[in-house]
Amino acid sequence: MKIWTALIMIVAVAMVVVVFAAIGAIAGMLIAFLLAADMSSAAPIGALGGFCAGFAFLLNAGLNGGKELGL
Repeated sequence: MKIWTALIMIVAVAMVVVVFAAIGAIAGMLIAFLLAADMSSAAPIGALGGFCAGFAFLLNAGLNGGKELGL
């Protein structure tokens, strides 16, 4: 039973990172389209930025997860 929980957690973390990377790639391509720039270099840079943002989000959630912040 524990293997399914671990598998679901791994898939959830991977999907969060993939979704942020996809959003970054789409945003990079849209900005490149609006500026009439080369899209082939904008998509990987946007995906890298989205990946870093998603990783920072997960790292912050992991570090602050045990704290009771009391909003």
